[in-house]
Amino acid sequence: MSKKNAIVCGVDIGYSNVKIATGDAFASVPDVSIFPAYATTEEEEDVNLVKRNRDHEVTVYPNGNMWRAFTDRPDGRELHDSYHTTEMYLALYFGSLAKIAEKVGSTIDLLVTGLPVRLASDDNERSKLVARLTGTFTINPSTKVTVKQVMVIPQGVGVINDVANREGFISEDELSESNILVIDPGFFSMDYVAFSNGSRVMGSSGSSLKATSTIIEGIVRTLNEENPHERRDDLPEMVEIALRKDAASFFNGARHIEVKPLLSKVIPQIAGGVVKELRKNVRALGAIHIIVTAGGGAPYYEQAVREAFQNARIVTSPNPVASNAIGFWNYGVDTVIYGDE
Repeated sequence: MSKKNAIVCGVDIGYSNVKIATGDAFASVPDVSIFPAYATTEEEEDVNLVKRNRDHEVTVYPNGNMWRAFTDRPDGRELHDSYHTTEMYLALYFGSLAKIAEKVGSTIDLLVTGLPVRLASDDNERSKLVARLTGTFTINPSTKVTVKQVMVIPQGVGVINDVANREGFISEDELSESNILVIDPGFFSMDYVAFSNGSRVMGSSGSSLKATSTIIEGIVRTLNEENPHERRDDLPEMVEIALRKDAASFFNGARHIEVKPLLSKVIPQIAGGVVKELRKNVRALGAIHIIVTAGGGAPYYEQAVREAFQNARIVTSPNPVASNAIGFWNYGVDTVIYGDE
């Protein structure tokens, strides 16, 4: 791969958002975009009676089938460990390639993405995903994109590569000598990755399935118990959209519901248990000196993390939602420039 003008992309296809970091290998920072991780096979006019802003949507054809990627509302959500093998995931990948092509052209030299820690340790899973995402793809009749090389690394490794490349967050001495724990709460799972003396510690890295989706379930359960007459099937979708947009309230068809009181009630019931499990799993590492948090769910776990690791310094990415994608881009840039050096 030529270093000159090499296009590097970090793509993090989550369950709630798709994060894209793009730039050439000698850019100081990447261009960052965030889109909703929703896709549907339904025609536009069949979905909503209310006209919405669909400027970010893109029509794609994975396996020759029509999908609308980056829609405003969830449709047939895939919440399972095989998410990366689904056609919906491929539709979101095609949508990402279309957005990238608009900015840097139709050839990507290196694309870096991730898998949850519990899956990324499986060489076979990584190899299959690399094969699936590499090649020349017909996104739609007007767009064809070539991805020359793909790398798949664990979620969380992106986060440390984001924060470590920012001035004043973690020093070189800390990177090489400290015990660092990365906590990355997403929608479906909370990934955590431990580093000691500059190397990843496999035995103290993993995933918990009690993540943002569990908090949403708790909010829905609370609302249904307190207001059974307002029960509706799409309430989880309403809560998720409100959280993704960081909205102060949402309208359930009858009234506006404040989000913050619900979070204050539900989070302590869930976050404490998750962090307790996490602390047990990293006990063999010894003292944790630095905790790096990122992910859209990071604020929900912050207080529980502070209470459980009182002696650790907590560092948060300035762009927590896109942190993995930014770190993937940094990882790819280092690969292009330095290779195996």
